[in-house]
Amino acid sequence: MIIMMGNMFGKRRDLRFTILAVLRSGPKNGAEIMDSVEKMTFGMWRPSPGSLYPMLQKMVDENMIKKEPSGAYSLTQESDSWFGMGHMHNPFSGNSPRNYDEAVDEINGLVNFLEDIKANGSTKLKENKEVLDKIADRIRKLTSD
Repeated sequence: MIIMMGNMFGKRRDLRFTILAVLRSGPKNGAEIMDSVEKMTFGMWRPSPGSLYPMLQKMVDENMIKKEPSGAYSLTQESDSWFGMGHMHNPFSGNSPRNYDEAVDEINGLVNFLEDIKANGSTKLKENKEVLDKIADRIRKLTSD
């Protein structure tokens, strides 16, 4: 299935619809959703973790999807009725954070993405421990007095 809106493959404004379309085939974690979107669009679009994970959380909060104990996301009954009504929503309009809240959401999304990578058994986090530790130190400095 290819998600196409107008003359462009699904971009951020179509992220909600795209997530629902991907999850119709079964539960997936965030990294698997990104892989599925990339495959559906023949490599023309891969949502960033900073876009995907905040949207996933928003959709969980709205009862559109649920997060399973395994970390995978799945559809709810509410999402079936939403899908049937053909709603389109524009949750993001830019490519980067425009304010503090969006920046924090993007960082949180990236951390969720890294957690999915670790949960899938990747050793990438251990291989890049030094870089990640430096980033964590920089963030800690931002909140210290």
